[in-house]
Amino acid sequence: QAVDALRQLYLEFPRLYNDSVVCSFMPDVVYKMRQADTNVVTALTHRPWHLSHFGDGTPRFNSSWKLYLYMMMDVILDWSIHSFLWRLCGVSAFLIQKNFVSQEYVRHWSSKGIQVVAWTVNTFAEKSYYESVLESSYITDSLVEDCDPHY
Repeated sequence: QAVDALRQLYLEFPRLYNDSVVCSFMPDVVYKMRQADTNVVTALTHRPWHLSHFGDGTPRFNSSWKLYLYMMMDVILDWSIHSFLWRLCGVSAFLIQKNFVSQEYVRHWSSKGIQVVAWTVNTFAEKSYYESVLESSYITDSLVEDCDPHY
């Protein structure tokens, strides 16, 4: 349903081809969007351990077996995204949680023609680091001032 709705939006508002990116934590959405319209810019969104843990590190499940099952799925998903899903989905960028971005990570993906975009970069120090050291794009909740962390 999401892909059909997005495709309709691109038909109604053609300027979106130059002004937008379709991104998702779900590789199948990104893949289907690229299949539906190869002119749409797409990105995979990723945060390691997002299936098994919330953004603040708290486990999603109280049950040990369920938590470990989802942790195994996290490992497989992380490996898949970094090994072949990025190419299969035809992405132009990775949106990755800021705590997992490094100079080596940016260099690695830049060499493959993939833009790394960190989220959510909210402090002046973080913004300066991403701009001057990593020379990488970022998503923020505030353009002017520091704001509270967002997971």
